[in-house]
Amino acid sequence: MCAHFHPKEDLVVSASLDQTVRVWDTSGLRDKTVSIGGAPSSGGGGGAGANDVFGTSDAVVNYVLEGHDRGVNWAAFHPTLPLIVSGADDRLIKLWRMNDSK
Repeated sequence: MCAHFHPKEDLVVSASLDQTVRVWDTSGLRDKTVSIGGAPSSGGGGGAGANDVFGTSDAVVNYVLEGHDRGVNWAAFHPTLPLIVSGADDRLIKLWRMNDSK
């Protein structure tokens, strides 16, 4: 399992043992700040999970890429091309083309 930030966009790609690669939109985190004590400084009320930087509405899954037959250990964005590469326990390395449609 791992996660990597996109070099230019507000995206994170994550590898998971559930055999998927997920592309997350993290633009909701851009304006969020956390104080030293861990509580959000932008207000927002209390309750369960109020101190969680990655709240339910902050990072959103854009795409779930399925195709590996075993747990995915590694995924990363290509630094210049619109590609994602992933490697899994099924002994395959896959290249995923990024575009607006799935």
